[in-house]
Amino acid sequence: MSLTAKHIIAAVATAPLPSGVAVIRLSGSGCKALADTLCPSFTKVKARVMHYAPIKDEAGNVIDEGLWVWFKGPNSFTGEDVVEFHGHGGRAVVQAALEAFYKAGAKPAEPGEYPRRAFINGKMDLTQAEGLADLIEAKTEQQRQQALRQMNGELGTTFETWRTELMHLVAHAEAAIDFPDEELDVLQEGNFAAKVDDLLETFKKAQQNQSGQRLREGFEVAIIGKPNAGKSTLTNLLTGKETAIVSPIAGTTRDVVESHLDIAGYPVILADTAGLRLTDDVIEAEGVNRAGKRAKQADYVILLVDAADWPTLPPEATEFMAGKHGLVVVTKIDETKADVQNFVNINGQDYPSLAADLTQPETLDTILAELTKALDNLVAEASEAAHLNRQRHRDAVASAMTHLLQAKSLFDQTAAGGHFSADMLAQDLREAAQSIGQVTGRTDVEDVLDLVFSTFCIGK
Repeated sequence: MSLTAKHIIAAVATAPLPSGVAVIRLSGSGCKALADTLCPSFTKVKARVMHYAPIKDEAGNVIDEGLWVWFKGPNSFTGEDVVEFHGHGGRAVVQAALEAFYKAGAKPAEPGEYPRRAFINGKMDLTQAEGLADLIEAKTEQQRQQALRQMNGELGTTFETWRTELMHLVAHAEAAIDFPDEELDVLQEGNFAAKVDDLLETFKKAQQNQSGQRLREGFEVAIIGKPNAGKSTLTNLLTGKETAIVSPIAGTTRDVVESHLDIAGYPVILADTAGLRLTDDVIEAEGVNRAGKRAKQADYVILLVDAADWPTLPPEATEFMAGKHGLVVVTKIDETKADVQNFVNINGQDYPSLAADLTQPETLDTILAELTKALDNLVAEASEAAHLNRQRHRDAVASAMTHLLQAKSLFDQTAAGGHFSADMLAQDLREAAQSIGQVTGRTDVEDVLDLVFSTFCIGK
């Protein structure tokens, strides 16, 4: 798709058909005149005023009746003239209406073409376009809130602030080029080294902050424990359905059973794993291996321990829970008494612990409360750092850090008496700024545009 497009586009902007109402959106210079050919009474309608009238084909036959409205650019979503027809959402009705628009001169919109035009016309930056896509796809309340913040410019403002700071550093470096006899003094007077260090620290914290991406894709929670500790029972309790097979036969679960949940508005990917034990069964052994891998990559680990084994923990648990947020649940207390304190120490780290009978309804509320508190804390811990929620954001920051480190190395060598090249310094800084600018689209990045807007549905 070219960066600029002048033709009129048309597509359905509402949910998949059939539906009660369908909105067909046109965008582009001349779209009102095009609409006039299908709805002659639309000619004198004022902008932003709904008008009830039929839509007719080229032969004058009525296709449907509905509401028409138009928005004069640049005061529209795309920044261009926009016309919308709000009609009935039957497949045949919508197809006939679209065909009428196409025959009148409109072209089918490509996926993401509407927000792409909005970007080109300065109505939004790339992060806002991504926020719009995430808002459409949001399945939980926390996803909705994050997407709305991004669509309103929160992330874009952060990246633009970083780019501006980098461009100020570029200006310092270029000033040094203009004064070759005093280039080092020029940079030192501008606190150049300290500003570079501050940006590097900011970028490092942003890279370490996983909460934005987790809110978008899901927090990973792994349930681990020895065979028959109640892992599958807890999985079924949390999902509210028979997700995993529950059996007294040890080793029933041999692979990771994954479920997607909404817990207090947070998207959660729950993983029920194979029981931790030594086994000669090759397939079960692979299941145990996968359990370990899943626990190590999880954001939160729930360790189940049979009351009959308490306080002895599976030896693998100390490895899998190292450095993790987690919860220890002592199960089957209806069968065996167990002295369970509020916390248990594993590898020098205190984990909240509780005694539970997984057959009792109140157990679910207790575990959900602990999990919700943990998710709140995971997000709060990273609240001061930027929430990078896509890999391309992380790639851009990583690239900027690489160029900044090169600039820092060059400056440090100069301060130590080495050869100095203000030109090379300025180039590294410009490339760092360009990397950051790609996230919002403040650089020439048509390939990045294709990547961002291809994720949209047609009509969005």
